[in-house]
Amino acid sequence: MECREVRDLAEAYVSEQVLVETAHAIVAHLDRCPRCRADVEGLRRVRASVRAAYLGSRDLSPTPAFAANLHSRLRAEAVGKRAGSSWRHTWLAVAATVALVIGGGFGFRGLGVSGFTAILQAAVGDHRFCLVTFKLTERPLELEKAARLYNDPVDRLLESVQPASEQLSGGPIRILERHSCVYQGRRFAHIVVRYKGALTSLVVTPDDRLLRHLPGASAPADGSIVTLAPVDGFQVAAFRGPHHVVFVISTLADDDVRAVAGAMAGPVSRAMKAS
Repeated sequence: MECREVRDLAEAYVSEQVLVETAHAIVAHLDRCPRCRADVEGLRRVRASVRAAYLGSRDLSPTPAFAANLHSRLRAEAVGKRAGSSWRHTWLAVAATVALVIGGGFGFRGLGVSGFTAILQAAVGDHRFCLVTFKLTERPLELEKAARLYNDPVDRLLESVQPASEQLSGGPIRILERHSCVYQGRRFAHIVVRYKGALTSLVVTPDDRLLRHLPGASAPADGSIVTLAPVDGFQVAAFRGPHHVVFVISTLADDDVRAVAGAMAGPVSRAMKAS
């Protein structure tokens, strides 16, 4: 790959919006081209500064009154209008999920209901297409390789995490697989766990917009677990780290999904914090 091509793709590369093969080619070029490497690192610094300024801006924060009003309206909609077509029931499930997220302290500043829903749906899709149907369009990568390609140290740190307890009330819990995969353009660090004979996914994705708590809301400490509404027949729980959110997805019962999340939340959150 030539310098001109790298410059043209730099923004997409830093935003993790290029194919794995393209990312490999860019990394190979950066390894031998100090000028392009400096340009890409400069772009990363600029993006990080803009993101920090955006997240720290009080002017862009939703007010406590807005959060309380939205929460009330979503609950009223879900309770008061049960009849309707299938798409309406789907919308109500999403609304209930968003209400739970607000109540549990997750924020979606600058993201909105549709944005959060897209990320949640992508997480569930990654679980299904990677673990159930094996139909991902891109081949999963080793976490160590993904850490190098995408400059995310969390990938490397997740290589060594283990459950806080190897024995839960329903039996042993085992980590079977760790890798990085992509679904609908979003990259996930993917940890596959077996519990009660069923496969459960922990999918980790960077997105500060999911992690900023609403002003006046009670934000849980890192590792606190929030139960979300089921999505496409899968039970979902979530917890957060400083710059990432973790979705725990399975066909297990809700209590079992929370048990898996509880066993993994501490070790995973510590790994994310160490980054």
